[in-house]
Amino acid sequence: MQLIPRSAIDPSPAQRSRFSHDDFRQHKQRVYNFRQQQQNTPALLGPPNAGEFGVLKQVPFEARNPLNATASRLDTFEVLRIPALVRDAVYERSLGGVEQKKPTPIQSLAIQRLMRLPPPSVRLVQSGLLATKEEEELESDEDYYKRRQLRKNLAKMKNPLKTYLIAAETGSGKTLAYLIPLLSQLKEEEIHNAPAVWNIETIPYVRAVVLVPTAELVRQVLETIKDLCHVIKLSSAGLSQETTRGTADKIANKRVDILVCTPVPLLKLIGRNGNDDLLHHCRRVVVDEADSLMDRSFKDETEKVINAAGRLEQLVFCTATIARSFDRTLRLAYPDMERILAPRLHQIPRQIRFSTVDTSAMPFYNDKRKALVQTLYNLDRSETEPGKVKRIVVFVNQRESVNEVVEYLRTQKITATGLTRDSTLDDRAEVMHEFVRPSPSLKAAASAPVVDLITGELHTLRVLVTTDVFSRGIDMQQVRTIILYDVPYSSIDLIHRAGRTGRMGKKGRVILLAAKNELKPWLRGLSTTINGGQALV
Repeated sequence: MQLIPRSAIDPSPAQRSRFSHDDFRQHKQRVYNFRQQQQNTPALLGPPNAGEFGVLKQVPFEARNPLNATASRLDTFEVLRIPALVRDAVYERSLGGVEQKKPTPIQSLAIQRLMRLPPPSVRLVQSGLLATKEEEELESDEDYYKRRQLRKNLAKMKNPLKTYLIAAETGSGKTLAYLIPLLSQLKEEEIHNAPAVWNIETIPYVRAVVLVPTAELVRQVLETIKDLCHVIKLSSAGLSQETTRGTADKIANKRVDILVCTPVPLLKLIGRNGNDDLLHHCRRVVVDEADSLMDRSFKDETEKVINAAGRLEQLVFCTATIARSFDRTLRLAYPDMERILAPRLHQIPRQIRFSTVDTSAMPFYNDKRKALVQTLYNLDRSETEPGKVKRIVVFVNQRESVNEVVEYLRTQKITATGLTRDSTLDDRAEVMHEFVRPSPSLKAAASAPVVDLITGELHTLRVLVTTDVFSRGIDMQQVRTIILYDVPYSSIDLIHRAGRTGRMGKKGRVILLAAKNELKPWLRGLSTTINGGQALV
């Protein structure tokens, strides 16, 4: 960091003549302290949790560091108490293409904490409510009917609510961190047919709910669950804005083991005639992307869904960022919540390289569109993803900017698509499918040449221009590059946008385009902080 010249700090001769001896000595001391601070300070003080950018809660290092030892000790799925059927499904379906089938740190920590209770069958044996066939033959009729009546009464009781918070950096495998314990517990209950744990009446109801903020996440999480349930043999369903009324009514007329949904469509389904008890027997609720679902936009609806689960026993919040306001909300509502925090919380993964482009310099002269096009051409000529169509996501702050950027890119013969919250659900589904499936080879991508000699259109890039509506939870494993066309409003937005690349250990890069009026002091050193592995607080 370049030091401020002494001439800008020291008093002029005229000022010096007016200083008394004490005044001059105090001024000299202030100058010395200031220069010492400059010399001992890295390029960035943070990035500072200051102003609007700083909204994350400071999580003390000593609160996260001890978890490293636990995570390193639980380095295989075999040492975690997972039913063999669920473990085999994870190996075959979720980790089929991975050479080393090891849990990530947050998966080890979450599975260990959420699975600490003994399985339902063990709890029933310990309480004397479950007997073997030999024990049933030896006991009297009076004891048999007494134990049977106790089991029926226990099934109607509500156990104390246990709440958890799972917080880890983006791309760390949080979905499996809460799904593996959830599927394990549901299957254990089904295998042992434990009436003390779940009701066996022949009425339609939902056993567990996973809440997410968008229809895209409903589709993504449901796909993962259905893939696992194909082996585990549990039922699942999805409910979002794109679900028809007929499909929703079918969900309400059968038993569903796991329902993945957004809050509002579920509340509408519960509000219809005859569906009041749909969640009455639901004992487990997971709130994914919890910082979003517990903000002002979704908070009331999310709490209504939670309260509708009459016999709720386990409530899990899952998030990549803990904002100060979100932390206050949880501490007030759930003071006894158990927090499962990853050691690298609020850090952008180290496999993501972050860089900043000063668009005020030559030859851009504060024209971000030119800087974006030049950046895309540089990426096209780079050696990454050889022989593949390169997918790039460009984030803007305002949805009005999406069409403007897309139209300009098309004038430069670059294939670009824009998506906002106003896009139709079909358009959103089609485009997102393009950006989450494996990258096609250049030969298979288009019948036209790499560069069309007539139109000059470039076929080696696919660019998606969007807003923060697609920055949360969407698993874009095939996207290697993220471009931040606008400086994010807060550190939370930065973490979620950057988290669309570098998923599950894969390499990625984030490029920030900053104009002269946006290059705040903390922004100049942001790449040093992120690439150095520091948390954004």
